Amino acid sequence: MTSSLVPSPLNLQRLPENGTAPSVNYEIIPIPPSRVLAQMWRDLEARSDAHFFLSWDWIGCWLEHITATPALLVGRVEDRIVLLGALVPAQRREIILLTFPGLHLHTTGTDQDIITIEYNGFLVDRAWAGRVERDAIAFLLSGVTVDGRRRDELHLKNVLQPHFGEFQNSAVYRVELARKPSWRVDLAAIRATGKSFLDHLSANTRYQIRRSMRLYERQGKLVATRARDLGEAMRFMDGLKVLHQAYWVARGEPGAFAYPFFDAFHRSLIARCLPHGGVEVVRVNCGAQPIGYLYNFVYRGQVYAYLSGFDYPADAKFKPGLINHCLCIELHLQEGAAVYDFMAGDARYKANLGAPGPDMFYYLLLRRTPLTRFENMLRQVKRRVEKFLRM
Repeated sequence: MTSSLVPSPLNLQRLPENGTAPSVNYEIIPIPPSRVLAQMWRDLEARSDAHFFLSWDWIGCWLEHITATPALLVGRVEDRIVLLGALVPAQRREIILLTFPGLHLHTTGTDQDIITIEYNGFLVDRAWAGRVERDAIAFLLSGVTVDGRRRDELHLKNVLQPHFGEFQNSAVYRVELARKPSWRVDLAAIRATGKSFLDHLSANTRYQIRRSMRLYERQGKLVATRARDLGEAMRFMDGLKVLHQAYWVARGEPGAFAYPFFDAFHRSLIARCLPHGGVEVVRVNCGAQPIGYLYNFVYRGQVYAYLSGFDYPADAKFKPGLINHCLCIELHLQEGAAVYDFMAGDARYKANLGAPGPDMFYYLLLRRTPLTRFENMLRQVKRRVEKFLRM
């Protein structure tokens, strides 16, 4: 793949401290060999405040499994890397068969995005966070070429609003394609009170959980077990897969494991991360019978509740999902984690157990060209028509 190396038109400046402000220069290069990129990424990761999804564990595994060939955005201050981002070239075909060549940040624009990255964004040196993101976007939408084509749009999926939602540039259109709430449990705050997790829930939720626990405990003791080795983790994932698929297929949905890419990616991620505790697979039993599984990421004191599979009895008084999460939350409360993050989505259990976290956005940023102006005009007409029909 050939990629243009285009000088940054903006050269972001630090706030002056001694009269001299260093500039950030950007370039787009082919993805380096894995060993080289791993060293670059991990070095910057150690200087960042990134979430798990921008760790080398996730990004390195993603690069190994996707079929696309990304390019790499690099931002440097002299010889020091302060920003990295993996960009997948793609073409969007929509209105009246128009084609829009663009770039996807850490996504592909295909069904391989079923793995669902969250807390997406550029990997940035914490000393430069909030200063380089907008400049990097302006660079990418300044007419750079990747794979021999000028790229006129940038897809930013599941990013936080700061640095992206506030982006303003007279040469760029910003379209908000999706917005999702997220939910989390502040374990550090609960721990400081000396109370249990259940004591911090609403009276109704607390009653439902305790009633469900009593019903289960008539059949056997409730025990949460974390997979101790890779073999056990894979067996737990097998059990999770069966329950997860049964739930979604019964509701007319394919379920995540219907996509072979999803299964292959996560088994590889588990093999990569389990030895150093970057992931956990938890089974909850009632006596000898599994009632559910949780697959979580664990990174920098934060637990990301990523995937689950529960055995739902016919009696709705049994709440296997609430029980599984409560037991896992109590486990991490005792072990010292700071946050239990349910991440994006509006499922009721997340709101019942957690407090609002940051919203996740999908932004489409478009360079102003005659073609994107025409599409933007059609988009505005469509919005007006939809608003009129709702009146």
